[in-house]
Amino acid sequence: MHPFRSISLISFLCFGCSALAQTTFEKPNETVTGEQLFIVCAFCHGDSVQGNDRRDGPALAGMEAWYLELQMQNFRNGIRGYRAEDIPGQVMHFTKGMLRNDFTVKSLAAYISALEPGKPMAPNGTGERPYLWDSPYAGLDPSISADAKAGERTWLSVCTACHGADGAGNEALGAANLNYLSEPYLIRQLMYFRDGIRGAHPEDTRGQQMAAMAKVLTDDQSIADVVAYISSLQKRNR
Repeated sequence: MHPFRSISLISFLCFGCSALAQTTFEKPNETVTGEQLFIVCAFCHGDSVQGNDRRDGPALAGMEAWYLELQMQNFRNGIRGYRAEDIPGQVMHFTKGMLRNDFTVKSLAAYISALEPGKPMAPNGTGERPYLWDSPYAGLDPSISADAKAGERTWLSVCTACHGADGAGNEALGAANLNYLSEPYLIRQLMYFRDGIRGAHPEDTRGQQMAAMAKVLTDDQSIADVVAYISSLQKRNR
């Protein structure tokens, strides 16, 4: 673990949220825009919200506003990032000062959802990961060889009911659009759901549903396979 780097990230987020709060939230009326709010998010998610795998910030540009709002509300209320093993989720808790009410959540969600999706990931640079993501949930054993055909069988039998045949999601079921999420992010979230790290909070109804479905992915090979198939869907849909 790297305590200095962890403290640096926490300090950055706390300072960023505090400074933004002082300059916008103390006004009598809520006038802050989603673009202004996003300044704090760019560090992990990229300046075009194209994602940054090294900082575990998923690509969110173009994702539906309803889903973004749901997840931001969950982070703000401690429903997501509930378990200590979810290190990126725990880091998101430091944005609570920014996501202080429904107005700010909706403003930020509207801004992100209007951005162009599918841009290349933010450059990762070189060297080791800068923070503490190196945990049992940081990724799969690189020796695993994914089989997209096997993943397709799992997708058709388990995943399409909520996420749709094309992976575009379903608002009524709370199922996310998976078309612009990177392989490392998908892998980590499936591991979280399968192992009770995400969807563990008693108020996370949607997360609990996904956690139950993820139990069919009994080993890391099955996760690698289904993510490989999702990646093939993403290429087909672009």
